[in-house]
Amino acid sequence: MMDLHKYSLEDVYLSAIKAEIESEELYDGLAARVRNAFLREKLEYLAAEEEKHRAAVERMHAKEFPEKELALPSKSPVPLPRVGKPEGRKLSEVFEMAMEAEKAASEFYTAFAELFPNDRPKRLALQYFATMEMGHYKLIEIEKDNALKFENFDDYWPMMHAGP
Repeated sequence: MMDLHKYSLEDVYLSAIKAEIESEELYDGLAARVRNAFLREKLEYLAAEEEKHRAAVERMHAKEFPEKELALPSKSPVPLPRVGKPEGRKLSEVFEMAMEAEKAASEFYTAFAELFPNDRPKRLALQYFATMEMGHYKLIEIEKDNALKFENFDDYWPMMHAGP
């Protein structure tokens, strides 16, 4: 279980926002790479979900720190797994890394929720994000399995794992 008590509350918020931005960028980038319309639609959905999470966490941050302007650090204060650069990797490999990041995000939001034992609305919102991240994990897992079946068949799924 992840322990966030050793970080400042603001660092935890900033880490969440930064992670959501990076996830959105990853899914948007992957969506732009694939030709398969069904897969592209799912990736665009994931990007939109991450954007919604970012906006919600930013609103929570603004309420928690009304006097502070949001300033994201170049590196996340809380170490979380990153997917890294998808270029040159098979789509199944990128999905495997994305699954690990989604699982870590779920654990992160579960631990984040524990920082609010007396604030039920925040705690429940963060727990909901944790379950949503596991939903993303499951969706990506299905697509990873499909990628493993079809990524070597460009004539069946054209340019599925090709770069931009």
